[in-house]
Formats: sequence, structure tokens, C-alpha cells
Amino acid sequence: MSDDIQSMVDQDQLSREAQALGIETTYIDARGDQRTPSEGALATVVGVLAEHARAAGIDGVTTVQALRKGRGNRLDNPSADGVGWRLIADGHTVAAGTCQANSITLPARLRVGSYRLEFDVPEPEGMAQTAIVAPAQSYQPAHFDEGGRVWALSVQLYSVRSRRNWGIGDFTDLKNLVRIAADLGAAGIGLNPLHAISLDDPAMISPYSPISRLFLNPLYIDLDAVREFPGLKAAGLEDEVERLRASDRVDYAGIIAAKVKGLRLAYDRFRERASAKRRDDFAAFKAERAPLIDGFAAFSTLHQRFGPPWWEWPQEWRSPTPETIESLWRSEPVEMDFHAFVQWLADRQLKECHSLTKKLHMPIGLYLDVAVGAAQDGADVWSNQGAYVRELSAGAPPDLLNTAGQDWGLASFHPGVLANTDFRLMRETLRAIMRYAGAIRIDHVLGFNRLYLVPRGYKPDEGTYVRFPLEAMLAVLAQTSQAEHCVVIGEDLGTVPDGFRETLAEWNVWSYRVMMFEREHDGAFRGPSSYPAQALVSFGTHDLPTFSGWLSGHDLTVKHGLGLDPGESEDERADAHRALAEALARENGAEESSVLEMIRFLARTPSRLLVVAAEDVFDEKDQVNVPGTINEHPNWRRRLPIALEDFLEHDRLTALAAVLRSEGRAFPSNSS
Repeated sequence: MSDDIQSMVDQDQLSREAQALGIETTYIDARGDQRTPSEGALATVVGVLAEHARAAGIDGVTTVQALRKGRGNRLDNPSADGVGWRLIADGHTVAAGTCQANSITLPARLRVGSYRLEFDVPEPEGMAQTAIVAPAQSYQPAHFDEGGRVWALSVQLYSVRSRRNWGIGDFTDLKNLVRIAADLGAAGIGLNPLHAISLDDPAMISPYSPISRLFLNPLYIDLDAVREFPGLKAAGLEDEVERLRASDRVDYAGIIAAKVKGLRLAYDRFRERASAKRRDDFAAFKAERAPLIDGFAAFSTLHQRFGPPWWEWPQEWRSPTPETIESLWRSEPVEMDFHAFVQWLADRQLKECHSLTKKLHMPIGLYLDVAVGAAQDGADVWSNQGAYVRELSAGAPPDLLNTAGQDWGLASFHPGVLANTDFRLMRETLRAIMRYAGAIRIDHVLGFNRLYLVPRGYKPDEGTYVRFPLEAMLAVLAQTSQAEHCVVIGEDLGTVPDGFRETLAEWNVWSYRVMMFEREHDGAFRGPSSYPAQALVSFGTHDLPTFSGWLSGHDLTVKHGLGLDPGESEDERADAHRALAEALARENGAEESSVLEMIRFLARTPSRLLVVAAEDVFDEKDQVNVPGTINEHPNWRRRLPIALEDFLEHDRLTALAAVLRSEGRAFPSNSS
């Protein structure tokens, strides 16, 4: 066989293997051009996903079908007519029947849940059948069923400056923010991801690159509110905390050192003198979060002992088992318990914030962001090997704003393992985040349909897409959303496949509409009436310029200075400024472009939720994060210029609240 023919055979085999694993061998980019990954990159993606599937014992295709309550009760059926079937839940048969007309008719009153489908004849090799019965849609409060339109104030919690915190916003600040928001007529507070980050590396502080999405960032704990903390003076931290408070940027190294010292002092006192009530509550927390808390505590203990990455740890600790974790509890009981104690403190303080939003009857309450994946060398990936794929990094192909493509350094779920395990880890992750949230935003919800993955060692533009079981994942999302009474917003920006937004809307996953991108082909800004009702609207995102930065062109200057392609020329920006001025004049009668007129414009959309960024309120020019940079720019480190105690005295904030009240966006407050 000639080399050319052999090459064709190899390519055909690679293509078949890719198709079987849901890997796309070509895709259309943001410019409409077809792109093809290199054979080496494609072979690496195929090899990694195939190896993970084999390790998980997946030899064939796992078929998952979703049914929605009230939307029909028929499943497609691969077996012949007349073959008997049984529906199994928790080892018990809950329904049975006979296949007819290539379909199966299930009882209409099946409970929401997951079911195993078995047949009276042997299943095709490797074939598994699962039926997910889901609510018809994701959760929505009655306020929005009645046409309510509200607004929320969005803050990066770490950026909050107050005269009492330790140089980083904390959960007591968040409680005070909730009260301020209620006084202003806001329906909630939007937040950056609160996921756990590593306390062993002060450089790895992006909330979108967490070591765990199952647990919380300990830096948000207010130690002064912890009963066992002896106080700043007794801890020897008075001068250091004063220095941290005075810093213009979040000094992560200093804050981590101070808070870890304070947390260890608090834990020592807890062990010595905690009340029975406190001990019982801690025990209850560990029980309700087991076994996940055990894996997180084990990772944290081992990470301090061996450092990163975990795949270079001694062999006995590289793959956790119940036995290895139990051995850690025996050999390192104090250290393991300390990490559980820290998460208990964070959980209970966030719970207090959530409870306050309920007391104030806020329709949204806490609106939390969900990172698209987890750090490859983090706790979630170590604890759930196989379910996560660390050798492939989630990212985005080249587009108009990021012409080199993006590699986010995040591990994603393995689609086959997800389906084969009834989406267990996805469910646990959603429950952990929805636990105290009235709404969540799923970053890059396009990944529910297909996710762009970059193999290790390749450039960001050399990845390709891997398909995920969209309908099944939306069914799991609806199940969890209804159970937790949590609104779901999908960040659906980027190259959106045809019909994708309509599918999300069918499941009541709200769209995420950014004014900066809502423009016609001629550059004109779309009018308020063009926005969908089933949506969140905002001017930008954490990865985009602030309003002040965009209007002044400051973001273009910053990107040029960093050697980045801003994806837009100064002439194009000038055209955009003119288009905005025309839109504000047409819709508002405004004589000039201003943040208040921009907010008034968005307030007039039919969209249910308008989110206003604190950076826009306080006229900040620098954006929160500049994609494509890590240490070249102070991402995730900027602090707000106004102290929390002065928010209600700030003219711009009170003026903004007045505009939103006049446009029918204010929610009645019970804070008085």
C-alpha cells in the first residue's frame, strides 16, 4: 500500500473515531470561514477522549433521552416492535410495556428524575438507555410571570472597598450591599464567581479559573464576624490589615497570609472552646456536603504538602479513593478538619446573605456567575478524574475581538462520562452554586451544545469543537433549577448556532444580551423594543470595556500598549460613538451620550432583568479583565473608588436609581 493511500486510510479512520466521540473535524468561524484542525491536533483530541472513555468503562454509546412534563411522553426506540421494555428507578420497575412503531410510550405521571430503560432482548453492544424526566422549563419567580421588569447592581465582590474589611470585599460587605440595593429598589446583587481559588499561589486569583466550583473562596470570609476569631489585636494583625485596607489594589499575597493566620487561630479556638451548638452545626455541614467536602479537604491537605501539579505527586496520592481519603482523615485529622471548618464558615456567611435577600423579598437576590470549567490542577479535577478532561483546555476559536483564539486553561466535563453517570457531577456542581442563589449565569452556555477544546501543546487556534448532549443537559438544568428555585441565565455570546437561542428559550433559560453587540449590519444600535423579554441586558461584561473606557477609547489604548489586537480600529470606534449618540437621541431625546442615558435606554427594553455594573456607576475606565493577559494587566485586582459606606451618598448611584424607578424597574423594598 502506497504512503498516500495509507494516509487516506488513516485519515478516514481518524475521522470515524472523531465522529463516534462527537468531535467536529471542521467548523465555521466567526468570519464565516471553514477551519480544519491539524491532523496532529485532531488525533490528540480523539486519543484523549477515547482513553478517558475506556478508563470509565464506556465501550459504546450511552443514549440519553429527555422528556418534559406536559410536553409528551414518547421515547424513540432502537428495538423491534413487540419487544418488551421496563423502566427502572432505584432498582425497582416503575413502568413496563411493549415497543410499538419505533417508540415507547411512558406513563404521563412519571416523577421528575432519571430512569434506566431495559429491554427483553439483549441490547446492542455498548448501548445503554437512560430517560430523564424533567420539568417543562427552568424556574421563574411569579413576579416575572406577571410581566415584572427589574434591575440588579453588579459588583466584583473582591473589589468592594469598605472601612471595615481587610482590603478585599467579604460576606459582611455583601450583606450591606444587599441592604443598599434594596433601598435603591434593586431586585438583587450580581456577583463574580465565588468559587474556591488556591490559597497556595497568590498569582492564580481569577474567579473564572477556580480549583473548585463545588466550594467557596475563603478570602470572602469576614473573620471579624467569626465567633472564635480572637480579634485583630490579639492576632497581631492590626497594622497589616490597616495596610491592606489602604492599598489601591487587592494585595492577594498579603490578604491570603493574614486571613490564613486568622482562620487557623479561629480553628484552634473552635477546637478548644466551641459551644455544642456550633459543633453540631459544623458536623451537620460536613454531613450534608459529604463526600465532596472530604475530597476537597484531602486535596487542600495534599496540595500544601506536595505543591502543584497533582499528577506529579507520589503515586499513592495521584488518584483518590475512599480508602486513601480515609487514611488521610486518620493521619492528618486536624489539617483535614481545618479545611472543612473554613468551608463551613464561608457557607454559613453566604447563607446569611441569601437569607437577608429572602427577608427583603427580593425577586432575584444573589445572582451568581458560574465559571465554564475548573483549573486543570485543581481540587475538582483531582477528585473527579475521568469526569473531567485535564489534557484538553476549554477555550474559543479566533473571533473579531480575540483574533488569536483563546485557551482558558480550564478542564471541562467529558461528555460521554457525563451521560454514562447520569450527569452526577454536573448536578452536584449546579446544586453547590444554586444553594444560595436566586439566579445564576452560566458562562459560555454554548458549551452545552459544543465546546471548543485545545489539546495541550497546541496554540489556541488549533483546537476544535466537541459536541455535548444538549437536550439532556438542559433537562438536568431544569430539574436542578426547579428544585433550588433558581433562575438560569445563559451567556450566549459568540458564534451562536442556528436555533440555539430558541432552544434555550424553550427551556426558559434566559438570554444574555450585551448592548455593545446589539447592532445592525450598518452599525446602528438596535432599539429597546428589539430586545427579547426573556433576557438579561447589560452594557458589557467583565471581559469588555466599561462604559467610560469604551466612550473615551481608553480600552483601545490599553490593548495597543499590551501588544494586543483590539479587534476594532479608532475609526470604527468613532463610528460606534456616533451610532450610540443617534440611538440615545432617537429613543431618549438625549443631547449627549452618558451612562445615565445608556441605562435609561436599556431600562426601556422589555427584558426582565437589567444589570448595572458598579464600574459604570462610579465612572471607572479600566475593565475588570483584559482577555489574553494574566500578569501584564492588573486583572481581578482593582478596587472600587468609593467606600461601601458612602454608596448611598453618591450622586451618580442615586441618580441612576431614580432613572430606573421612573422607567418602572424599581422593586418595592421591605428593608425599612
